[in-house]
Amino acid sequence: MDTKEILTFQFGNYSNYVGSHWWNLQEFSFNYDSQSEPSQIDHGVFYREGLNEKGYITFTPRLLLVDQNGTLNGIPESGGLYSNSLTNPNHELVNEEVNKKLFNDIKKEISWDSTKIDIVQTEPSNQVESKSDINEDLDEETLDAWSDFLYTRFHPRTINILKKHKFSAEKESIDTFTYGTTLWNSNIFQETFIDNIRRYMEECNNCQGFQTLFDLSNGFSGLACKNLEYLQDEYGKTNLAVPLFSPKSILYENADEKLSYAIRLVNIAATYSSLTEHSSLFIPLSTQDYIWKKPPRARTFRYMDYNSKSLYHTSAILATYLETISLRYRLRSSGYSSHLFEFCCDLNNYGRKLAAAALSLPFPLRQDEDLIDMLNEIDYPISTQLSPNCKIGTDYIIQSVSVRGIPKSRLKRPLQEAQKQMKMAAYRCSSVSEMLQLYFQCSNHASMAHVAAVETPIHIKNLYPEKIFHPNLNIQGFLTGHQRQTRIKSIPCMASIQNSTDLSKTIESLHNEARRVNISKIHRFKETGMEADDYVEILENLMQFKDAYEDTIDL
Repeated sequence: MDTKEILTFQFGNYSNYVGSHWWNLQEFSFNYDSQSEPSQIDHGVFYREGLNEKGYITFTPRLLLVDQNGTLNGIPESGGLYSNSLTNPNHELVNEEVNKKLFNDIKKEISWDSTKIDIVQTEPSNQVESKSDINEDLDEETLDAWSDFLYTRFHPRTINILKKHKFSAEKESIDTFTYGTTLWNSNIFQETFIDNIRRYMEECNNCQGFQTLFDLSNGFSGLACKNLEYLQDEYGKTNLAVPLFSPKSILYENADEKLSYAIRLVNIAATYSSLTEHSSLFIPLSTQDYIWKKPPRARTFRYMDYNSKSLYHTSAILATYLETISLRYRLRSSGYSSHLFEFCCDLNNYGRKLAAAALSLPFPLRQDEDLIDMLNEIDYPISTQLSPNCKIGTDYIIQSVSVRGIPKSRLKRPLQEAQKQMKMAAYRCSSVSEMLQLYFQCSNHASMAHVAAVETPIHIKNLYPEKIFHPNLNIQGFLTGHQRQTRIKSIPCMASIQNSTDLSKTIESLHNEARRVNISKIHRFKETGMEADDYVEILENLMQFKDAYEDTIDL
């Protein structure tokens, strides 16, 4: 089967926190045993195969990321896998000395000869030192950058640092949407960055599109939207956008808290307006429930205790969502697999490009319970919303659901042991996917759900904040009546992306808050190119976008 490649982008510090966890989770699931069954996931969708001058095969994310100076913490800008001196950009050099133990630890699940892989050990830094043992506890107190817990090694063209912009955890220097749009015209983007996009695309045989993670509330939103516009004009392929809202309320330079909230609100309004034109679908993600103007509140999860202000904790939760929901367009050939175009088209009918996210982490199944009984008895919502300012009801919902980590053996009892299960309509279901589809059909009036299910769970290793999970989960992440004594090794999870008329309230609330801002009093926007008339157009565009959600779609 031909791989359907996707090129990923990450713009901004928080997006790189989320991305670091996401790439880690993918590599933790790579199958090292050549004798076992092939993975249901086609890792070639997100990863690229390369070849160095010595003839060794490399496997790195098909990724371009952007961040400020001071966020790499010792990782070389060349990505950490290859030599820093690339004498020929068409070849990928490696050091002569290869650490054999490192090779055994991070070799990938591949179909080629594993004896021809060369893995390089870089100089130790504040990052996980040698990456030779990822099961030892990671000291969260020492983490101050996404690069500190990054396990994945990158291709030399992946990392793009804005050297003139020094990162600060207290003040946001890349502050406005319009300042981000002006950055696009700088040399790094008009020459190097665009050239790197072209080179990635030339490597693809069947590119299905792009996915873009970016910080929502600062200037990286404008930079990301300019990139989306370029991709739309140049390639015309599917664009899935994922705006991310950091849980830290960082003040903008030369602005107090009240002014910072106003700037943040204008950035969000401008971003949503742009995404209605230049994305195929966008899914805002946040562990906070209200972000427009008031101080946000953290969302709660029934079986997790996480630090709602921690970039490390919150980004792990959002990355788990992305790792699960993206299964549908990166599975190997099966009844569940889909093209990114189909994934987006199922949800963006009538121009409804804004969709909401929901996550069940962990999936609330007891260790001795069948799925049919859990779904019959559960009396609380299975999932927690992850999109800010969104509340999805139970009627007229279109959703795509991905669930992982529930073995088929946990579906129901065999016929001779079924007893009362046989009286349930769900007993006729022969798969996890089919049973969950029936559950959503019964729970949501006049709604439609596509469910993809794989038995592979989320694999948990120490670079993931395992301590956020309740102690009454066993090592496979299922609920028990006692506290575990060892680390969790894996976790079952369900992610969904939903669209319904309820999202009109989200857009209306954003418009109502944003129109209260007097843009003429925020000189920073005028300095970077936004006039009062431009802001009026943004607000009008939001109201027109809201109209797409007013009428009920016939299912």
